[in-house]
Amino acid sequence: MEKSVIIIFVFFSCYQHTQQLIPLPDFIHPCSELNDECFTQATLDAIPGVVRGIPEAGIPPLDPLYLDKNITMALPGNVKMTFHNGKLLGLSTCVPSKVSSRREKRTFVFDIQCNFTIKGHYSIVGRILLFNLNTDGNAKIKIWNQKIHLEVLEKVVKNDKGEGHYKINSYKYKADYGTDLKLNLTNLFRGSPEISANILSVLNSNSQLVAQEFGGPILDYAIDYAMNVTQKFFDAYTYDQISHVPLTDDFFEED
Repeated sequence: MEKSVIIIFVFFSCYQHTQQLIPLPDFIHPCSELNDECFTQATLDAIPGVVRGIPEAGIPPLDPLYLDKNITMALPGNVKMTFHNGKLLGLSTCVPSKVSSRREKRTFVFDIQCNFTIKGHYSIVGRILLFNLNTDGNAKIKIWNQKIHLEVLEKVVKNDKGEGHYKINSYKYKADYGTDLKLNLTNLFRGSPEISANILSVLNSNSQLVAQEFGGPILDYAIDYAMNVTQKFFDAYTYDQISHVPLTDDFFEED
C-alpha cells in the first residue's frame, strides 16, 4: 500500500511539473546554433503569430496597438499639436532584414523595416501660413519603410525550479522615420476645405520633421510596449524551449 502511494505521488509530482510548461506555439522555431540566417528566419516566422497574441502566455494582440497616453509635438511657427486616443497599426508588417546574436556581449541585434499607420483624434493650436489655428479633428498618418535598429541586452536567469529564462536587461534603438510620410488631418480650417488643403500641404512638405516629432514619441511607446510583451513571452517559456543553443553554467544568473 505504501509503495503504491509513493508511486502515485511521484507520478503526480512529475505530471504537475510538466503541466507548468506552456507548450511552445508552432510558429516559434528555435535555432540550434548562433547563426544570423537562422535567427532572422525565426524572427520572420514568429512575428505574425506573436502579433496575433498568445492567450496562454498572457500576450495580447499587438496590431492595432492602442496608445493609452496623449502625444504632443511642437512644429515650426510655435504650433502645438496633440494626438489623442491613438492607435498604431502595422506591427504585423514588420520584416527583419537581419537578426544577430553577439553572445560575447550578451546582446541581440535586430534590423527591422515596417510600414505604420497611426490613427486618432488631434487638436492643434498655433499659426501656419497666415492662419491662426485652434481646432481639432481626425488624424491619420502613414509612414512607409520605417527602419529600426534595435539592440537588446540579454541575460538568462534560473528560477527556484532550476529553469532558465531570458531576461531583458536593457535596450536601445535608432530609427530613420521612413522614406515617406503622409499626414491627413480633417477640419484644419473650419468651413474652408481649400485653406485646409493648403495648410496640410505645408505640413506634409516638412514630412521628416513631422515624422521625428510625432513618430518619435509613438515609436518610443510602441517599442517599450513590445519589449514588455517580449518579456512576458520569455517569462512564459524556458530558455530550453525557445533556444537549442547550449549555454555554459557561467552564463546563468540567479533570479
